[in-house]
Amino acid sequence: MPRRTPALLWTIVKKEIVANLLSYKFFIAILLTTLLLFTSFFVLYKDYKGRLADYELVRAKPGEPIAVLPPNPLSIFAKGLDEAMARSFEISRIGIDVFAGQKSGNTIFAFFPTPDFVYIVKVVLSLVALLFGFDQISREKESGVLRLMLSNSVSRAKILAGKWLGNFLSLSVPFLLVTLLGFALINLDPSVRFSASSAARFFLLVLTALIYIALFLSLGIFVSALTRRAASSLVILLLIWAVTVFIVPNLGTLIARQMVDVPSVKALSEKQEQVWTREVLQMIMERRAKDDRGTGDIIKNHFDAINRELNQMEEDYRNKFDRLVRLSKNINRLSPAASFVYATTELAGTGIGEESRLKENILRYKDSVLPNLERGEKQAPAFAYRYRSVGQVLAQGGLFDLTWLVFFNILFFALGYFAFVRYDVR
Repeated sequence: MPRRTPALLWTIVKKEIVANLLSYKFFIAILLTTLLLFTSFFVLYKDYKGRLADYELVRAKPGEPIAVLPPNPLSIFAKGLDEAMARSFEISRIGIDVFAGQKSGNTIFAFFPTPDFVYIVKVVLSLVALLFGFDQISREKESGVLRLMLSNSVSRAKILAGKWLGNFLSLSVPFLLVTLLGFALINLDPSVRFSASSAARFFLLVLTALIYIALFLSLGIFVSALTRRAASSLVILLLIWAVTVFIVPNLGTLIARQMVDVPSVKALSEKQEQVWTREVLQMIMERRAKDDRGTGDIIKNHFDAINRELNQMEEDYRNKFDRLVRLSKNINRLSPAASFVYATTELAGTGIGEESRLKENILRYKDSVLPNLERGEKQAPAFAYRYRSVGQVLAQGGLFDLTWLVFFNILFFALGYFAFVRYDVR
């Protein structure tokens, strides 16, 4: 009997794989996924090459107080906030001037942005996984196949596990082949440098995508075990998919904005202009009241006052904005799609946490450069930034998002099992 259990399970797995291979649904889904992934890889690879060429033009020359990062090669798969992080930050006595830096040279992107790997998995592959799972129980109940299988003394646990594993392999194997082939082709270009760390991050990103796909497959089978007709389960799942992937992440951000009062960027700029106008007017009045011998001290004192007040305003803004981001992320995590995006972009180095850390490093760089500028020195130390390690990313929220995705997987599969145990196959 112990030897028969794996054999029965493997028989069910092979049955599901063969059924998928003979189904038009499988070929349409795989063809669509392949076209989308290869199109995304090709277009974003060309976009990365263009931004890399821009970086060679705007990169800081030796001694220039400019902080600018090259585009992240993993942005080909998870673009995230890479364009914002790759902007040029020029340090001066009056603050930090932000320039566009590297942007896509194709203006058509503004109208028809190409979805990256993360977006395709989040939207398309989650829907495909639901289409593979929505009729696994209800359709076979309608056709009588399920009743026939149970009449042969096959346990419901083996049937459910075999169905899940067979459909997951049908989805994941083609997906992995296409993804790894695309990565290998991009890696042939010597200008696209994937370090050992970047390659490890990429494989973790793919693993996260597989967990996310498995989650929606489990959800599909769970809902299928709750309904008696495949059409009913499809309608319910489409509603859940739309709410989970689109509505909850956007609604969470709107709710957070109502709870945390963060001034707009325009309002912050206007306050900064008011500070400049006030201090400049006071400086002019003081210079008129004194002779030229005190002019240097007057200018320095007012510049120091401006920098202190602007730094305080920016710090207050960042603290409020950070609270808004934390609250938004916590609300959005009710949707596994949000956790998937947070985990993958942070692993790729293009997430919110990495951008926030970069800004902190730029502010520290400004504080180290300002004394040189005040002394009139034209040379400044070069800006250097190291992305967080995988361990740091996991410790600062990435592990929570991955665990949350695994929890949803276990939850939906367990609920599907309990629903299937009580399912009436007559």
